[in-house]
Amino acid sequence: MIDIREYLKLARDSGAYKDIEIDILKETLIAWLEHPGEPCSVVELRDGNLLAGFAVFARAKNTEYSYDVRSICVDAVYRGKGVGQKLTEMIEEEVLNFGPQAIVRFEISKKKEAVVGEGFLLERDFAMIGHIKAFYDTEDDYFIYAKHVSNFMNREDGEGEDGGDGEAPEDSATLQSGAATIVAAGENLA
Repeated sequence: MIDIREYLKLARDSGAYKDIEIDILKETLIAWLEHPGEPCSVVELRDGNLLAGFAVFARAKNTEYSYDVRSICVDAVYRGKGVGQKLTEMIEEEVLNFGPQAIVRFEISKKKEAVVGEGFLLERDFAMIGHIKAFYDTEDDYFIYAKHVSNFMNREDGEGEDGGDGEAPEDSATLQSGAATIVAAGENLA
């Protein structure tokens, strides 16, 4: 059984989440436990039994292929050790279970970005599509990042790797069976 207190403690200990955001995260996780995959999905990374990091994401309303990362958090001990990168990869793999391509978006504060690593999203090929200085307070800006992910590679001639019309090739299997099983089975650090 998943204990959401573990997630809440990690978010609280990061110092980047306000009390109201912890409350919202709690409500979101409770809803997820009751109906895995709705209204959101959760991925986590563990070091043995220790939660090294987690992310919460959901399909954006009124879209078919856009997903918003609502929370991402990495334990201070594991920052700079590839946990954020692996969580991002897991999100990208998961969204591709629902279609051949997707847009993954992060709306994130400067403080929350620091929890995963400053510049982390740019290093992962996310484009900064919005920035508002001092949105949360004088030292905490607001950023929007986005990245297109796909099961196939678009070529200059407009054809996908299958040589056809850009549809995902038959053999482009995704790597995970679902967000619920990712958390239930967990994934451990090497």
